[in-house]
Amino acid sequence: NGLSKMLQAPDATKELFFEKNCDNEIEFRPKFRVYKERWFVLFLLVVVCVTSVMHIMHYTIIADIATKYYSISYTEVNWSFTVYLLAYVIFGFPATWILEKWGLRATVLLGMGATVIGSWIKVGAISPESYWIALLGQTVIAIAQALIMPIPPELAAVWFPSHQVSTACSIGVIGIEMGLAAGFIVPPLFFQCSSSGDDDVGKVLYQISMALSIVNTVVFILLIIFFKGRPKSPPSIGQLKIENSVPFLESAKTFMYNRSNILLVIAYGIVVGLMLSVSTLLNPLILSYYPDAQEDVGWIGLVMILGGMLGTIICGVALDVYGKFKQTILALSGLGIAAMICFTFAITRGIEFVYFMSAIFGFSTLGMQVGGLELGCELGYPIHQGIIAGILITSTQVSGIAFTYLYSYLLETHGGYYANLTMLALFVIEFLLLCSIKYNLRRRTVEMAHKERI
Repeated sequence: NGLSKMLQAPDATKELFFEKNCDNEIEFRPKFRVYKERWFVLFLLVVVCVTSVMHIMHYTIIADIATKYYSISYTEVNWSFTVYLLAYVIFGFPATWILEKWGLRATVLLGMGATVIGSWIKVGAISPESYWIALLGQTVIAIAQALIMPIPPELAAVWFPSHQVSTACSIGVIGIEMGLAAGFIVPPLFFQCSSSGDDDVGKVLYQISMALSIVNTVVFILLIIFFKGRPKSPPSIGQLKIENSVPFLESAKTFMYNRSNILLVIAYGIVVGLMLSVSTLLNPLILSYYPDAQEDVGWIGLVMILGGMLGTIICGVALDVYGKFKQTILALSGLGIAAMICFTFAITRGIEFVYFMSAIFGFSTLGMQVGGLELGCELGYPIHQGIIAGILITSTQVSGIAFTYLYSYLLETHGGYYANLTMLALFVIEFLLLCSIKYNLRRRTVEMAHKERI
């Protein structure tokens, strides 16, 4: 049966060699191999993430300009971000099914192709009456993001050996964070040298959309030429077992029947959802305390993402080198609580303090992003990593929608103090949930057992 499954697996698992065991019997064993081109494939993924994720904050980071130019409310501007969360809730599982059935190459090309279409649609949103066109373009790109977001853990597991999987995943997630960072800083920079006239605002919006469209189109062409979906041989025994695992729906049900997995899904949704809500409402939050800090908002967002990039790579390398999942994840969660305490009780101490705490907040929450994905793959092994990532990311989008509207309501009706205090309470709940998980690292157990055998 095992040999039959092996021969029916994708091409990557058909490369076998024969070997005699201790009883002098011939055994079939898969051939594992690591390819240097894995780093180039990972680089292409990072480029995809950066150039597609940039669109997310396109309008919310310049909300004060967008509300005046399009004559809309802050809530309507927030739709340009909320649509990303809603799209993943609706299309997340179909996207995960596509990833499992069609593979990395087809999924990445579909995602980037849809991003190109959406970005060119946004080029037409340059008149004050055309916000609906901008929202349509954002919606198309949001659907594309549902295809792209689960890719980092999938690509890491398909191309990289067990001792590099967490690092590779963290680099892929950094691509997403770099896209967010660019989204925080690029639109405000375009507007810095412009006047406040409506004609000039429309011209700058056109320039931003045109630049993004051209870049997205070039990246899509490069993907068609160079991007490969999988190596000829799997990189590890862990990936081989995943390639021969059970179908999509059965795998999803199996993952959600485990208590620790459910706790992780809820906790992961809380921490990333909080990060999404704070990022979305950074403009009104900062301006409510520092009315003259319009230019600082984008830079604070950039500092938050840069701190997150540092936390992401440190988390990924630490998990690969030491394998201390529980200690790493609880430390990041505790750091997030500390950052939120400072946001709640000391945000008025000066804009420099806000910069510093934003870096700590980003370090902890975005570091948890890769830590949670990798922990999910460990707890759910041998379930397909794309399915696990899809479940976890869906939870973040649901939480992100709920927390964004809750945070916005509290910010408008009760002020930043009570809004941040509520977010702090959610952080504490997330920490308690993480403490209750049984950290059964199944994938690492299989890898270690295989190493001992050989």
